Amino acid sequence: MLSSQWHAAEGTPVVFLHGLLGSQQDWHKVLSLLQNFPKIRPLTLDLPFHGLSEQVTCRDFAEMRSLLHTTLTHLIGSQPFYLVGYSLGGRTALDYLLNIDNPNLKGTILEGANIGLSSETERQTRLQNDLAWANRFRNEPIENVLKDWYQQPVFADLTSQQRTAYIASRIDNQGYHIAQMLEATSLAKQPNYAKQLKTSQKNVIFFIGEHDLKFRQMAEQNQLPTQIIQNAGHNAHRGNAKEFVKKLGAFIERSEAS
Repeated sequence: MLSSQWHAAEGTPVVFLHGLLGSQQDWHKVLSLLQNFPKIRPLTLDLPFHGLSEQVTCRDFAEMRSLLHTTLTHLIGSQPFYLVGYSLGGRTALDYLLNIDNPNLKGTILEGANIGLSSETERQTRLQNDLAWANRFRNEPIENVLKDWYQQPVFADLTSQQRTAYIASRIDNQGYHIAQMLEATSLAKQPNYAKQLKTSQKNVIFFIGEHDLKFRQMAEQNQLPTQIIQNAGHNAHRGNAKEFVKKLGAFIERSEAS
């Protein structure tokens, strides 16, 4: 079971999955705004090796999928629910959506989530990159690694002040746990879900920050259903929580009406 917390007593469950290095706390801005949406009952989870699930392990996507399904079944049962995932949490949600036939999952919002790599060359390059980061997280002071982590191109829109804030919020992670998660859920080990998304009848949408050019290009190339979050980068829910929540609420309202 993954660590969890409900944030309202009533409403349709909406489950939030954070990204690598994050925790349930990452959604605090979103949760604060969702107090104005009484029909939504937010549920946050900590992924393996993170937050209060720090001692929960997983070896691959299949195990992650099983952990998530067990947790959701225990907490939600047969109620209709929605799944929201950011980055690694988005890839986890995507993997769950396309591999677990859960009739209670009514819609999935994927934020800054990669649908998979298209060639073996890309996969090998990514695997070596992730293993190198894992080695650093395992063997170096985490503050040093985080300083370089947030210099990656995907975080290019961040100001130095924002980078400092990100590092401060991630400093309590255990480096060897982050290394294990990187190795277990590397993008290199994720299937490319492009074809499945084109043929799937699932209710899914991609939320992408206006300045997240890499993921905007991915969405355009694969003709993914997309909502652009203005004035935000890769982490759209942190960059513009107000618009993120507005579009989240609109997606759920449309889904409920259909």
